[in-house]
Amino acid sequence: MNLDLPLPDKSDPIWTAANGFVVRSSEGTTKLVNGGHETFSVKVSGKETDGRLSLMEGEVSPGFGNLPHAHGAEDEAFLVVSGEFRFINGNQTIDAGPGDFVYIPRGTRHGFKNLSTGPSKLLVFYTPAGAEEFFLKYGEDPDPSGKLPPHWTEEKFSALAEALTAHNMILLPDSDDWK
Repeated sequence: MNLDLPLPDKSDPIWTAANGFVVRSSEGTTKLVNGGHETFSVKVSGKETDGRLSLMEGEVSPGFGNLPHAHGAEDEAFLVVSGEFRFINGNQTIDAGPGDFVYIPRGTRHGFKNLSTGPSKLLVFYTPAGAEEFFLKYGEDPDPSGKLPPHWTEEKFSALAEALTAHNMILLPDSDDWK
């Protein structure tokens, strides 16, 4: 293709600066949340993107998901890879399956739950990056023997209140509007 457009000079770094990167499927930092019923691998953190974007890959057990919450500093988006999820979006619910994309802007109440009978997968994007740091710091490392950590209780969430605030996350009461 021969474009008849003004182009930068071949000495311009736009032609030569290899600023992108790849993260292989086996790479990332894996953390267990909520008693191991949610496993998230932080594939890309803000450290790699100058704070612009982060990406996590998650596997969620049937009937599990996160509590309703809102982010004060990040937009969050989800791409369902497998299974069926129900999302809270403010006062609405959205059911989503493989290939569906759900976008939640900052300051919006949201949460998700796996509606499937087996483990289901989704990708979670934050822009700008930042919320993934909560998972890296407070998620549990997988035990090589396969032993799962304790389920996250009200006491655990209360103990994490300061950390949630520091990460601009606001937990909101769970309700029956998505069950």
